[in-house]
Amino acid sequence: MSYFFIVNPNAGKGRLDARERIRSFFAGRKIRFEIEYTSARGHASELSSRAALAGFSRIVAAGGDGTIRETAAPLLNGQAALGILPCGSGNGLARNLYIPLKFDAALAGLLDWKPRTVDAGLANGRPFFCAAGVGLDAEVAHDFNSLSTRRGILPYVWHAARRVLTYRPRPIAARVDGRRLELTALLNAVLNGTQYGGGAKVAPGAYVDDGLLDLVSIKKASLLRLLWAVPALFSGRLAEHPSIYSAIKGKIIELDCGGGAWYHLDGEDFYSEDGKIKISVLPAALKVIAPLPSLNK
Repeated sequence: MSYFFIVNPNAGKGRLDARERIRSFFAGRKIRFEIEYTSARGHASELSSRAALAGFSRIVAAGGDGTIRETAAPLLNGQAALGILPCGSGNGLARNLYIPLKFDAALAGLLDWKPRTVDAGLANGRPFFCAAGVGLDAEVAHDFNSLSTRRGILPYVWHAARRVLTYRPRPIAARVDGRRLELTALLNAVLNGTQYGGGAKVAPGAYVDDGLLDLVSIKKASLLRLLWAVPALFSGRLAEHPSIYSAIKGKIIELDCGGGAWYHLDGEDFYSEDGKIKISVLPAALKVIAPLPSLNK
């Protein structure tokens, strides 16, 4: 086995000493490994493509969900397996895969766990692995990525709180496997797994390997009503609040926002000029090094 590590030095709170910790862990082991740092958006995909072509069997992303998405994209339907060292604000994909959030535990797991296949999503030709969405969460992702000079969960929460007080939902025409829906919600999220990250279980009935995506809508309500539902969000019981929550499963999900709209893929913001986002599932498209779910029940 050989390992290529792609490290985002600005992930989380920007104090990641990954290089020395990785070198220390592999010291004395007869295993080939290399480490590279990202320098800009999109750089992780370049490094991942290069590592796959060089024949590395394990390509590991050390960063947040954006870095993981970029690293994983070139590995779709390939031979190399993705490894994850969760170092971001939400760590959504790592949580969906039961990967420990402690760096050293996740690092050790790269040698202990075997690769398994999981699904991916494709939105307007771009892959995602945890969640996509339009509405409030997409606007917050855009604010966080373009306006915030600090990383971490607190700046994200601040942008979300600022937006939720003034955000006005726009009507969206949706189709889920041909079934037409009219949606007016704070957010419309498409989940590959149970949660976004940070422990927020938006789609408690979703699994990363079930060959389906979950379209979840959270409707506009009073701030007090939304706050009342927050405990259910983290306990996976949002379905007990049907006045603000709905979910439907499908393989092809089409969203028409009626005009230009921001959307996000694993927390990275993109813009659709015509407001149309076509999302489909790619079953068993990615090999990932992760513990089996049965070991965590």
